[in-house]
Amino acid sequence: MAGDVPLLERLAKLPPVPAAEAVDLLERLADVGVDPLLGPLFGVDEEGDAVVNPLVPAVLKVFQDKPDLSCYAALLEGLTGIWNAAVRAAVVSRLRAAGLPQDDLLLRLQALSPTLGLKAENPEWAREWLADPFAQDALLVQQCVVRMLLALRTLAEARARELTTNEG
Repeated sequence: MAGDVPLLERLAKLPPVPAAEAVDLLERLADVGVDPLLGPLFGVDEEGDAVVNPLVPAVLKVFQDKPDLSCYAALLEGLTGIWNAAVRAAVVSRLRAAGLPQDDLLLRLQALSPTLGLKAENPEWAREWLADPFAQDALLVQQCVVRMLLALRTLAEARARELTTNEG
């Protein structure tokens, strides 16, 4: 579809939606479990009690604690976190395959790109990350996915409100 405007460009044109509105959205949804984006984050355990992915409350708290955070910015932060994790994994894989010694790997990673996050973080975190990149980045990626789902669904609600309010 050559004439389509890219998604991020379309989302950027929407009026700013505070990320904190995700909390209101969750309270308004009649049955969040059937929502195609958010439903998988909620469920019922063996005893029939409601359960929620443990990352949801943490992400909602960040949304509430940052009153200036927009859903669009939260979406970009989530995409950036996933991108950085993917690039870190790819770079480490290539450097290890090339036979770079473990001692030189961190120095090389820090020199390659400040956006990979290894230079900005404290040295202990970087060493822990290098010892097990999967364990260190898996939780980050999951948190970013939850952030993106909540931000996208909240943006979609704002767009739906705009579409139905300006209707005919």
